[in-house]
Amino acid sequence: MPTHPAPSFRPGSIVRVACEHFVTYDAVEFRPGPHLNMIVGPNGTGKSTVVCAIALGLGWKPSVLGRAKDVASYVKLGHSQGWVEIELQGTEFNVTIRRILFRESNTSDWMLQGVPASARQVHQAVSQFNIEVGNLCAFLPQDRVADFAAMTPSKLLQDTQHAAGHAQLSEWHAQLIDYGHQRAALDARLEQEQKEHDHLEERNAVLERDIRRYEERLDLEKRVAALQVRVVFAQYYEVKAQYDAARAKREEGKRALERLLQEQAPLERAVELANEKLEKAQVVMQTHKREADEAHTAILRLTASREDLDTTLASLTEQEKQLEAHDAERHAAIEDMRSKIAELERIIASDTPPGPLEPLDGQLRSRKAEHRVACDELHDMDTQCLELRTKQQRLSSQMDEARRSLDAVDTARHRRLQIMARADRDTFEAVQWLEHHQDLFERTVHEPVLLILQITRPEAARAIETCLSWPVQRTFVCETRADYDLFTRELIDKRKWRLNVVELESTRSTYTPPIPSSDLAALGFDAYAMDCIDAPKEVLKYLCSASNLHAIPISFRGDRVRPQDMEQYRAIRRYIVADTVFTTTYSSYGRKLPQTMSRVLKPLRNFAYQQDSSERERAEENLSSYQHQLDHLRSELERRQHDRTQHAQHCDALAQDLARIKDAHHELYTKHREWERREAKLAAQRANLAQEEAKPSITVQRRRIHAERHKLACDMAKISERLCRSLLSMTRANASSDVHGLAMLHVYADVDACRATLREHKTRVEEAETALRSVLDEFTAVKSQTKELQARAQQQWRNATDEVQAMVQALAEDESVAQLEAQLARLQAQLDVPWGVGPSVLETFRERKEKILELQRSLESGRAERERCVSAMQRVEEQWLPALEALIQAVNERFSAAFDRMKCAGEVRLARDATHYEKWGIDILVKFRDTERLQLLTGQRQSGGERSLATILYLLSLTELSRTPFSLVDEINQGMDPRAERAVHSQMVAMTCTPEAGQYFLITPKLLPGLAYHELMKVLIINNGEWLPERLPLRELIQKKRAAVAAGP
Repeated sequence: MPTHPAPSFRPGSIVRVACEHFVTYDAVEFRPGPHLNMIVGPNGTGKSTVVCAIALGLGWKPSVLGRAKDVASYVKLGHSQGWVEIELQGTEFNVTIRRILFRESNTSDWMLQGVPASARQVHQAVSQFNIEVGNLCAFLPQDRVADFAAMTPSKLLQDTQHAAGHAQLSEWHAQLIDYGHQRAALDARLEQEQKEHDHLEERNAVLERDIRRYEERLDLEKRVAALQVRVVFAQYYEVKAQYDAARAKREEGKRALERLLQEQAPLERAVELANEKLEKAQVVMQTHKREADEAHTAILRLTASREDLDTTLASLTEQEKQLEAHDAERHAAIEDMRSKIAELERIIASDTPPGPLEPLDGQLRSRKAEHRVACDELHDMDTQCLELRTKQQRLSSQMDEARRSLDAVDTARHRRLQIMARADRDTFEAVQWLEHHQDLFERTVHEPVLLILQITRPEAARAIETCLSWPVQRTFVCETRADYDLFTRELIDKRKWRLNVVELESTRSTYTPPIPSSDLAALGFDAYAMDCIDAPKEVLKYLCSASNLHAIPISFRGDRVRPQDMEQYRAIRRYIVADTVFTTTYSSYGRKLPQTMSRVLKPLRNFAYQQDSSERERAEENLSSYQHQLDHLRSELERRQHDRTQHAQHCDALAQDLARIKDAHHELYTKHREWERREAKLAAQRANLAQEEAKPSITVQRRRIHAERHKLACDMAKISERLCRSLLSMTRANASSDVHGLAMLHVYADVDACRATLREHKTRVEEAETALRSVLDEFTAVKSQTKELQARAQQQWRNATDEVQAMVQALAEDESVAQLEAQLARLQAQLDVPWGVGPSVLETFRERKEKILELQRSLESGRAERERCVSAMQRVEEQWLPALEALIQAVNERFSAAFDRMKCAGEVRLARDATHYEKWGIDILVKFRDTERLQLLTGQRQSGGERSLATILYLLSLTELSRTPFSLVDEINQGMDPRAERAVHSQMVAMTCTPEAGQYFLITPKLLPGLAYHELMKVLIINNGEWLPERLPLRELIQKKRAAVAAGP
């Protein structure tokens, strides 16, 4: 037997797989070999679980397996979590990845080299080895075997490029597809832009003659514009001359006013000097006058003092005369006081002092507190009784309302209101609002037709309801426009309610039936619909306008009216017979033939007369509940009133006792006050007696009077001397005042003359100022007009184009405004003549011209970009196509040889497309019988075994060319006959058990006897069941088996 070097793993090959609580496994760990690994086990033991472990453990999604889409589904039943660990061969060190799966959260955690990591980090670690788990050419699970045969040729090409051949095949192909899309988009764009360019050039060629005429008009417009600018400038120059003249007048007025103001200063100085002289004279005059006034005042004061001294001397003389009489009166008063004091002392000594007030004060406070508490309790009882009476009144009102509700249950309006509340809440709320606010409107605002309409003939109710649509039934009717505006503003605009409302101010006043009512019976009708109802006049007008009730006749019997006879009465387009409504229309063309349609009347709902028993029961229950509450309330009120009466009697007893104590207290207090008054009076009499006894005697008083008289005589002499001096001072001051008064007359004359001269000069100044103001007003007006014209001229100049400005500068400037305006009027008249060509034509021509230039630039740019794109495609295709053809050739050689060994035929071809690189693909053609031709492998044409055979042989053909570190096929031999299965096995061993081959996994549930094996392949047998030993010595078992075979039978 030949010897082989020790097998080695490619980087990225699987070195170890371990699982715990994963699908069918509680725990498992195995180490595959570097080449072919045959995993064998009965169905259900967990072969496909190994496939799942490899795919999920390397970071792929469950969707690549074709099984459950959630990671939680891969956790073994009965466990909350599980994990898968994959160890990959590395270049320097092995890469170990662990994925932990959680059932409840349906999430995963990752560990890379034993350290927590993210899914992105795991993907980066795996992608460096070019592992293609999602590629069916490299990784084919059991549930996706059928997907391989069903792959489109383009998808097969993409997966084959990923799995084998040059490393950049897929990248080159993607670039070619992208360049192809760019080229197709550029071709479509260039074709569209070329069509648009040619179309625009054709359109502009038609407009060239009109454009020449329009250019002539533009030249005329420029001349008009130039004249308009010149007219404004000429007007400005004329007004500017007026402005210069007004400014000169203004300066002259200012100079004249300044001269007058300079001449006024000396005059004002002369007036000031005269006034100063006058003021000095007035000061001297006032001084002499003040001295005279002061002397006169002193004389009056001294005279009054002398009169006061005379009065005092007379009083002293009178006092001296009355000393004897006053002394006798004083002795009598003293004796009277002594007798009164003795009487008061006797009364006080004979009477007993009153008792103390403190005991009665305590009793009074105690009784007041008891009475106050009792009154508060009585007030609380009154409050409780009042609350009970209020509740009683409220319950009585509720009972009245309940009785009214019970009475209203039987009314048609109530039933219709309930219908409206259920069908249209906004309209129901509007009815409630209108009941309380009808007074806001000028005229009556009528409630909806459903509520206000009365059917006078009950047999017509169904017909009337059919004629009145629901929008008509829920419509409010206003008689005036003002009421309509107010109603819609309050309810629709403010409250946002969805309501139907009309106003009849502008409608017809009368509606005449198409056939007189007297002639209806002859036609078999009983009445018009309008004759069967009753409502306010305005509502009836609305129903005629909206529903034509005045023109719809009704027959309550079905045998009196024939529709074919009614077709001749074109005035009646709609009528009702029994329970059917007929509508007749007439053709608008030809013979205008009639067409009659009929339908059954709607069931009677809104205008039905029926009683709502459930609502009556609710009303009766409410009434009974209110009556029970009222009875209980009445008994409670009677009990409270009885308690209140007893407590009121107690309060009255406390009040009487309190009044008795108050009377006793008042009597004792009065006695205390009388005793204190007597003692106070006695003290006052004693004080008066002591004061009278302390007064001086008559001799002492006479001596005092003589002393005062002597002092008054001395004062009288002094006053007479001062009076003489004051009279002399007053005489002298009056004489000096007269002298200075004569001198002031001359000063007054000088002041008046200076003031008159100044007034005359000020008048001249005012006249000069008035003249200057007039000149300034004229100057301001001219200046404003000049600025306005200057601004207009500057604006016209700025608005003018460069051509118009050049024309203005080239023309003469010495023409007057009238001449320029005449020229402008002449040119404007020429311009007003219709030219037939508007500015839109030129604008359209220019826009098309610009668009044509833009399209030319875009076409040139697009063609250059297309050439670059085609050149890039050629460069990439020169790299991609030879490498791809070499790969297809190599795969085809191996595939064809494999089929030849199977006595069949197979071929792999490159399917090309002239325009779209994404449509390039790989066609697999197979032939399993000599009588057949090569046929394309599809998911329907071949049998399951034939598809499996073709699939495994194609995958084996890629093995030697594969760039992936490992490949896997799961139960690919399903449906093969033993001959094919044996041949496939042999070829697989031959292709995968070479030192150059990579790692390969073959999963199968069965083994045929006599298969070929190789020492580089590894057979992994799944031993799974209810019971397993802790350690299974496979080496010992093999040795025993070999010994038994050698010993023979």
